[in-house]
Amino acid sequence: MDKEVHLKIDKADKSMTLRKVMETIQQLQEENPELEIFFDGDEYAICSRPKRDS
Repeated sequence: MDKEVHLKIDKADKSMTLRKVMETIQQLQEENPELEIFFDGDEYAICSRPKRDS
């Protein structure tokens, strides 16, 4: 798996809201249409990997 971490989120950081996480994901999706951008709950991070051919 070619997963890349774009933003590691500190669970104690109260300034990082769900809205900010979603906006960051949306921005990364717009900038990188060839990548699948997602929130990894195990790593508590916004990550990406190349899109698979369907």
